[in-house]
Amino acid sequence: MSLLVLCTACSSSTAVTPKAMEPSSTRSIQQGLITGFSDAQGGHTWLGIPYAAPPVGPLRWRPPQPASAWSGMHSALQAGPACIQYGWPLGGLGKNGSHQGQEDCLYLNIHAPHIDPDALPTTRLPVMVWIHGGANTIGQAVDYDGSHLAHSQNVIVVTLNYRLGPFGWFILPSGGTPDQPPRSGLDASGNWGTLDTLAALRWVQDNIEAFGGDRGNVTLFGQSAGATNTLALLVSPLSEGLFQRVIIQSLGFGLAPMDRMSHAIDDPQPGTEYSSTEILLKLLQSQGRATDRAQAKALVATLSNDQIADFLRSIDPWTLYTTYHPSTLATAKFPTVFQDGTVIRQGDLSDLLADPKRHLAVPAIVGTNRDEAKMFMAFDPRLVVTLAGLPVWIKNSAVYERESHYRALLWKANGVDQLAAALNAGGSTTYAYRWDWREEGRHYGFIDASRLVGASHGLEIPFVFGNFTIGSSSTLLFNKDNEAPRLRLSEAMMSYWGHFAHSGDPNQGRHPTEPIWPAWQATEQDPALMVFNTDAQGGVRASNERTSKEQVLALMEAEEPNDLSACRMFVATFRDRFNTWADQVWPTFKHGLCSVQISARRPLPP
Repeated sequence: MSLLVLCTACSSSTAVTPKAMEPSSTRSIQQGLITGFSDAQGGHTWLGIPYAAPPVGPLRWRPPQPASAWSGMHSALQAGPACIQYGWPLGGLGKNGSHQGQEDCLYLNIHAPHIDPDALPTTRLPVMVWIHGGANTIGQAVDYDGSHLAHSQNVIVVTLNYRLGPFGWFILPSGGTPDQPPRSGLDASGNWGTLDTLAALRWVQDNIEAFGGDRGNVTLFGQSAGATNTLALLVSPLSEGLFQRVIIQSLGFGLAPMDRMSHAIDDPQPGTEYSSTEILLKLLQSQGRATDRAQAKALVATLSNDQIADFLRSIDPWTLYTTYHPSTLATAKFPTVFQDGTVIRQGDLSDLLADPKRHLAVPAIVGTNRDEAKMFMAFDPRLVVTLAGLPVWIKNSAVYERESHYRALLWKANGVDQLAAALNAGGSTTYAYRWDWREEGRHYGFIDASRLVGASHGLEIPFVFGNFTIGSSSTLLFNKDNEAPRLRLSEAMMSYWGHFAHSGDPNQGRHPTEPIWPAWQATEQDPALMVFNTDAQGGVRASNERTSKEQVLALMEAEEPNDLSACRMFVATFRDRFNTWADQVWPTFKHGLCSVQISARRPLPP
């Protein structure tokens, strides 16, 4: 049992153990008749609805195709399979490195308040479409039970799977034969997982009215990698008309430029990066088509684009997937969303967001958590002693808190202040927040979960969904001692999220006791964000706290000792593989001390 979860496990028993088919939940959609079940909130849930054809065989690495219709009644009582992925202790889908999921995974789930069938023709509720996180390599939609959010806020909640890892983001290598037409259009994209989310949103447009939803009032929201994917759709020319507002929670990373689209494979030299062509070369050898890399390269020169695509699509999915070592999850080197110029516009992200002609200028909520990095730091042997996989105590509390503070500030600088400034400049009314709750308490007399975990990455999700059943770690994080104030905070957060979904303004329809959430303003003296915490810790309140990467650097210059520990702290804080700014300031940090000892910034695993 681990203390932490990445909150890709926010499901309740009603989500994973469906009840009997409920006749009043029968709906007629384009594919045919469908029936769900009554959930614990008294509403209706439908699980495992196919929104696209299985992306297998000739449809691997192609844009998603329409799902087939069915005859008779489709029972939506069980979730569809997760997309193929490695198990990971923080991901909730099995043991580390285990084989999980399958390629046939393009399914979505719908949670709705109870709507009498006679009222369906005139009912049009806001729709909230959730994109799960997990570094675009792990996770599944069913782990997020939206029934409580749907019931309490009178909205329709949709959660969806999308292709992950190398099945979700992969540029098909080119062959060497002359005079062949290059791949073009969506077939050349490589952003297959992004195309899946677009297909799910088009499915919502075509079908959500059958569930009482308003196709003209869709809020797209996601956390971590799900936030990145939400951001990607803001700058996609294919998103027009598919959603009207966005909520970006703990933006995990930016969009990779085209020239940095790279993959990692199991190689004797850990950390080496490879293109999809290198994946092809390795597979040609492993499948007996070539004896060594040189022979594989020579073979590629004789193959056409179609022959290469056919070969790669014929490979067993786990044979292909295990070309990537599970450890690449920990180094953020799996394929991920990138700016291909077709599905996602190319260019500096801030410039794209500041130009209303190059992105969807819709109302937005953006936010981060006070202790984002502690979810990962708690398992870092540099910082924490573990017993049987359980973090038990911090080696140096002062260092632990400083690193957490720097990393959280940088997360906020990138995911809130810089993002909000760009959105605001581009005409989007933007609301920012920071989530501060850290009342987990002590356990077994010596595990201080409040300090180890705090307001960590992903832990705001149960508060947004109103569901605190997240598996074996539930009672270590959420218990009777923190229940009453925790539930009050959750109710407030759901209320703001719900008001935003209804109107584009989190204050519209708010309860009189809830404070006003001010819109983000560019001027320093105006409120910049809403802080979410319990009454005992300052409550829900507005604040004008702002930060930037320059301020984080200045704080480290002032606080860190003048020795190599400061250099290690710099690397631990500015840990992105591709960070031109960090590379530029590295030689002058601490008056050049670090660059004298270490020639270049070397990012650590997250």
